[in-house]
Amino acid sequence: MEHTLEIGLRGHGINENLPPEDAEGNIEYKLKLIHPTKSRFEHLVTQMKWRLQEGHGEAIYEIGVEDSGLLTGLSDSEMDLSVHTLRRMASKLGATVTLLRNRTIPTENQENGEAAEFRHAAEFLVRKVPDDQQFIELRVAVLGNADAGKSTLLGVLTHGELDNGRGRARLNVFRHLHEIQSGRTSSISHEILGFDSVGEVVNYSDSRTAEDICENSTKIISFVDLAGHQKYLRTTISGLTAYVPDFVCLVISANNGMAGTAKEHLGLALALRVPIFVVINKIDLCPPSMTARVMEQVKLVLTSPGCKKTPFRIHNRDDAITAASCFTGDSYSTSTTPIFFTSSVTGENLDLLTTFLNVLPQFQSLKEQERKIQESPEFQIDSVFTVPAAGPVVGGTLVRYAEYLLLQYYVFTESSTGHWLNL
Repeated sequence: MEHTLEIGLRGHGINENLPPEDAEGNIEYKLKLIHPTKSRFEHLVTQMKWRLQEGHGEAIYEIGVEDSGLLTGLSDSEMDLSVHTLRRMASKLGATVTLLRNRTIPTENQENGEAAEFRHAAEFLVRKVPDDQQFIELRVAVLGNADAGKSTLLGVLTHGELDNGRGRARLNVFRHLHEIQSGRTSSISHEILGFDSVGEVVNYSDSRTAEDICENSTKIISFVDLAGHQKYLRTTISGLTAYVPDFVCLVISANNGMAGTAKEHLGLALALRVPIFVVINKIDLCPPSMTARVMEQVKLVLTSPGCKKTPFRIHNRDDAITAASCFTGDSYSTSTTPIFFTSSVTGENLDLLTTFLNVLPQFQSLKEQERKIQESPEFQIDSVFTVPAAGPVVGGTLVRYAEYLLLQYYVFTESSTGHWLNL
């Protein structure tokens, strides 16, 4: 209960202490960074490099905060000097610095108890694309019941155009004629949403191709749009297991609630131990009383013994940033489940969702990543076909990294039992 209260206070910018700094992870607290010596500056740069490695290219810096989590704050001049040093550190590593939010902390006058002056604590996102990558990537599987508006939501996010209320936006993501005719996803489709170095959205509204989006982005969210109808459940399970998503976005219709396959999809995400966030969509169709009932229904499911999650409704930008910072660590221990209320027709709160996605970190720590590298490489094959004059082509997901991966396939012949050939 204390953790829930702390998140709520922090999200609304109230002067409250943060959790103590963790030696691991990608979050660093600094009281101030004013005129460091040469040796101190080099130490700070090394420390930033470590935090970036822990966050797979992203780190959060809290300035004006003590290691214990106490929000002490800085004066305007002290904050300016500290930010200047922070940007010098980032420049040394080829990283960029973006202000996420600024907290104002009043200090009391000891004589009359009134506010004497205001001090500031600021939160910054430091981002650097790893040397062996073109961009930072997160995979997000989109689940939910049929008619929850999953494909429409993705169409709006990735193409930058609001829906007309009749599903026009989803036409941009459907792959088959029968999907267009029925209005329902029956296959596994992929969409991407990019963010540049300062956190601005990069999508098809200003880029003609997926290659352009990747070229102009430092972070890519790869959405895996999965079917919501019961008869396509096997396809959904196949996509959820084959593409190894970092997060699951559970989309719920505000006018239907947790209907159809929504609970089954939630159970699949819990069984696979994939972190979850919830989007309650189509709020433009419902009065506030109905959305409140759906919220209570979702909270009841999430707090049940089978889930044991802590619902966290996102009201503003501070809440979205706080919710994203909760997903930090090398285990599935986080219990916080952010809940967004959105509309693909009016665009309400879509900016909060994109802010959340921009700050959302990868869930594995550097230690967990190094452990997986030591394991045998694994490539999950989900498609095999033959190209004339080229030979067999295998498609799938590289689950565990390898510098060299040997693929083999079995060839049957009439005169023998067959043999293996390298691919």
